Amino acid sequence: MLRRMKRILLCLFLLNAIACGDDDRPMLDGGAGDGGVDGGSDATTGNSGFVDPSCVDGMYAEALPNISGDLSGITFSSLSQYLDEALLVRYPTGQYLVEGGRNSDAIPGEPCDIRFGNGASDPEGVFRSLDTIVHECGHFYDFALNAGSTSSFAIVEGLTLSAPEGDTTSRGGQTFARSYLNTDEFALPACNGGPSESCDFYRDVYLNGDPTDGNFESGDQGFNLLVEEVVQYINSLATAWAFADQMPPGRSTSARDGINTFLWYMGRYLRIARTRAAEFPGAYEHLRDSAEWRTVILTLWGRAFLYLEATQGMANLTTTGDATYDLATDPAVLEEINLIRLAHGCAGL
Repeated sequence: MLRRMKRILLCLFLLNAIACGDDDRPMLDGGAGDGGVDGGSDATTGNSGFVDPSCVDGMYAEALPNISGDLSGITFSSLSQYLDEALLVRYPTGQYLVEGGRNSDAIPGEPCDIRFGNGASDPEGVFRSLDTIVHECGHFYDFALNAGSTSSFAIVEGLTLSAPEGDTTSRGGQTFARSYLNTDEFALPACNGGPSESCDFYRDVYLNGDPTDGNFESGDQGFNLLVEEVVQYINSLATAWAFADQMPPGRSTSARDGINTFLWYMGRYLRIARTRAAEFPGAYEHLRDSAEWRTVILTLWGRAFLYLEATQGMANLTTTGDATYDLATDPAVLEEINLIRLAHGCAGL
């Protein structure tokens, strides 16, 4: 717990705008599981009942990781060198994001891979921090791409999405603090200790604080930075899957739980904006009527389900027995995503 709190304080000090991915993600005892499909070089699209094949989300495609790529020829000489070479074999998008974050001048101090690599001095050390490094370097890269009140999101090499004024009204945007998610009927209590099916493991980190007290805390951030976490938790899952065979036997990580939780947050946020318009005037209209924000929302929804489908049944990528998948696919969440599809001119589900 002390390690996690030090990490949160460091991230908030450095960025003053973003809560960082949790490098204290639990590694709990659990079956390794099989399941999932082999990745490869061919682009694919999500085909679950949760994406619209005729809309942005269902038409999204990218090359999946090469989960069986041979790492045996890579020798360790430094954290950055081994990280780059391993990612190029298994998950080139991760290497693209790490390089972008490493070269970013948006955040002073050590490069992101060194900062979040926990001093790795061998391959095992790199693998322990790999999904965190990709996640955090993705943040660094996106912040370097931001311009004024426009938020940018590097999805894969060759695809960066941008959308305007997504932060809170008090921070120059047109949305509201994400900590208001604590006030809807779907909110779960924070977890004490490890994750379980009946609590929200991410609430204390991402939804904390009082948006009216004048003190900046993670939960004071708006829709743009909630979405930023959606972007990076997809990358966390992609990375964890790409290197799942390097995980110690009998251990599990919360890679699926993170993105499931943030899809749940994103849908609930849209619902609050739509149904409580008197409290947050203009927020829903801004997100619904902006082609840029609709494209961001639907692209991330499609990309998330591409990886959720590919890793379905992999018990070592969830610490809740995949209970968070039921949150992400709650009918209320699905309804909000469908309303965005309809606003985008799609037929919807």
